[in-house]
Amino acid sequence: MSDVVDVNVTLFGEGLDIDQLDGNARQLRSELLDLDVDHVTPVSGGPAPADTRGIGAELVGQLVVGVGPGLVALRQLLDTLRGWRSNQSHLAITVQIGEDRLELTDASAETEKQLVTAFIERHAGG
Repeated sequence: MSDVVDVNVTLFGEGLDIDQLDGNARQLRSELLDLDVDHVTPVSGGPAPADTRGIGAELVGQLVVGVGPGLVALRQLLDTLRGWRSNQSHLAITVQIGEDRLELTDASAETEKQLVTAFIERHAGG
């Protein structure tokens, strides 16, 4: 896929531990891999520092999704994220391209739809 745009997707939720957040991110990654995307890559901070275990908590729940340019691919990704989140209401999702961020939290369906549409239109050119 040429002209791939990396979309950063971050899951977060109050009261979730690292294992719960990681499990949710893995489940979401599995669903996103079914889309027509170039890649869905968990964010890695590299190897853990000496005398520590595992990965940094700040990286758990973060994915980079490579989508093609234009309306269709980004709309498909955001519609999938919105649908997935509707079944995971304890989670919020931040979507970011460059410095532009969209938060999917507890907004009404209509407000969220308007925010998603505006976000897509800002990035439709790739």
